[in-house]
Amino acid sequence: MHDVQETEAENIFDTWDIYQKIVSANNMFHLEIYADVAAILQTLEGGFSVLDLGCGDAVNLASVLMPLPVGHYCGVDLSKTALALADQNLKGLACPIEWRCGDLLQELHTLDKKYDVIFTSFALHHLNYAEKCEFFQAAHAHLNAGGFLLMIDVVREEHEDLPGYLAAYCGWLRDDWQGIDGREKAIACQHIMENDFPETLLTLQAFSVQAGFTACRTISRYQWHNVLRFDAASGA
Repeated sequence: MHDVQETEAENIFDTWDIYQKIVSANNMFHLEIYADVAAILQTLEGGFSVLDLGCGDAVNLASVLMPLPVGHYCGVDLSKTALALADQNLKGLACPIEWRCGDLLQELHTLDKKYDVIFTSFALHHLNYAEKCEFFQAAHAHLNAGGFLLMIDVVREEHEDLPGYLAAYCGWLRDDWQGIDGREKAIACQHIMENDFPETLLTLQAFSVQAGFTACRTISRYQWHNVLRFDAASGA
């Protein structure tokens, strides 16, 4: 199963140029989102550690982390291609860097370290319901006291079922996204229809409470794209 997952991850990077076009055109609000992420991480004291789950090429987070006093960074991704790109993008980070190639849930279960920040961007919605619940449990177990899970992801409206969300998102994509042509939009929509299973905010909050997080805060929201912060207890 792992080999199949890794192959799928590599296939995504075969069309990575499409995703780069999407990001460059700011269709998914990366500029606004990473400005919000920077504002949060800039409040942390020196030497904080970061676990980046589903790091991809890490290019957006790299620009945020470079000026900050990061003490340790660990990036996890299924794609060896992504990790090679991420290694290049984070070369300027003046701290120990660790790379782990594997499924984010499996890696969470095998990691023996705790972190001040667990970061994940547009990854959780690829997991099924039970896996998302498991993710919150495992993430909480790998946070230091006072640490937090910082998540970027698509979130369904409370009234939206999954088919309704997928139809609305792909309709918005086809009508409003800039910088990619009709064929590329079709590829993006196919990927979304086959791989995206976002939850509602209330469901994510329920997962976090069950896992032991003390707070869930919506930092910002752009269309369906959310920046969410889940805090671990300061004395955990």
